[in-house]
Amino acid sequence: GLHTILWLPRSFKQMIKRRKEKKLTEEKQYLRFRLFHRFLHVSVIISFLGLTITGMILKFSYMKWAYVLAHLLGGFQIAGFIHRVCAFITFGYFITNLIWLINKYKNDKRSIKEILFSQESLIPLPRDAVQFFKTIKWFVGLGPKPEYGRWTYWEKFDYFAVFCGVAIIGSTGLFLAFPNFFTIFLPGWVLNVA
Repeated sequence: GLHTILWLPRSFKQMIKRRKEKKLTEEKQYLRFRLFHRFLHVSVIISFLGLTITGMILKFSYMKWAYVLAHLLGGFQIAGFIHRVCAFITFGYFITNLIWLINKYKNDKRSIKEILFSQESLIPLPRDAVQFFKTIKWFVGLGPKPEYGRWTYWEKFDYFAVFCGVAIIGSTGLFLAFPNFFTIFLPGWVLNVA
């Protein structure tokens, strides 16, 4: 949040400066995401919002606001159904992303080291820390805006937040969805933690 708050004044200042400057040449445009990746992003947005809303309704079903929202959706059974559909979408995009990554790097002729430490890598690298501090300096007017690579440090953070979040929240969701199965080999207190 603080990062975004610091970014806003600089962003507005840059936007005003660009509007005042006359464009002499057409700026080169880059395709940021292919259709496949845009589809995955829409899936993330829809499933996240669906899981959040229905999860809160189900978790706090004893609260008045949850009762009202559940009935707007058609009842608690429908909220539970929507939650499971969104969970299915989440596992779908997670697995699809893993398969895409495996195929992408399987067909790459570079070594694992070259892949992991390249400009295209989503792995946080030392240069991301340098970019972060240069960006903070830019925020407060103590330096120029830094040049970023294919992925910025905040994009890498967002990617790993979703990637790890799906793994953690998805696994705990599976524990709660199939408690009889998981308590065959896990102690019952794991469900309370989940």
